[in-house]
Amino acid sequence: MSDELLVEPHEPHRPPIERRAQPLERPLKWQGAPGVLIAVEGLDGSGKSTQIRLLHSWLQGLQLRVHFTEWNSSGLVKGATRRGKKMQLLTPTTFSLVHATDFADRYERQILPMLRAGYIVLCDRYIFTSYARDAVRGCDPGWLRELYGFARIPDFTLYFKLPLETALGRILEGRPQLKYFEAGMDLNLSTNIEDSFRIFQSRVMQQYEQLTTEFGFTGFDATRNVHDQQNDVRAVIGSGIDLSRYRTRVPL
Repeated sequence: MSDELLVEPHEPHRPPIERRAQPLERPLKWQGAPGVLIAVEGLDGSGKSTQIRLLHSWLQGLQLRVHFTEWNSSGLVKGATRRGKKMQLLTPTTFSLVHATDFADRYERQILPMLRAGYIVLCDRYIFTSYARDAVRGCDPGWLRELYGFARIPDFTLYFKLPLETALGRILEGRPQLKYFEAGMDLNLSTNIEDSFRIFQSRVMQQYEQLTTEFGFTGFDATRNVHDQQNDVRAVIGSGIDLSRYRTRVPL
């Protein structure tokens, strides 16, 4: 079955650009939640959402217990977040707190229950999105870590890395203009939205590089072919997890 689901390579295989040497040691308090937590991170335009959705489809095809969730998607908070952004009412602190509220709601209602039930949980962005972006907006890194201190650190964090200009080009190919907050326009970095994007996202990239060292991200070259990246993702997950433990039970 797994052979049928593999994506055929389109160029010679190259390993991820960075890889954690050993699996993350799980603290005692999380041993009662036997599921596996996998998150993706990267700049806007890095293709991380595409990769985790492909991974989700592959794991579903293998008939594994898997749950998917994405950043800023809580029904409880999403409307308030949208209104605050549209009216440009959010300070860096309130911006961070709104996203933390969204995350906490999804964490308690989805992520943690699924981990306790023994699922593989896939997160399209995780607390590291806040660590990177909110720090650039001026929030204290220590405060951010305390704010999200209730959250389990992922077993695998897949970081998709690419040059800033490549990310910008991909975004503008898909839609006519950049979004106000993704370009960091709230920080008054530049009156030109593309220049503001470059400044803001370059600072976010610097934060991600620090987080890679701090939390042991597994890095991928996001400039490569989508299919080849996915083959690398599956190789990392397949070699790091005993997938047979997460098969859906089929009635006799």
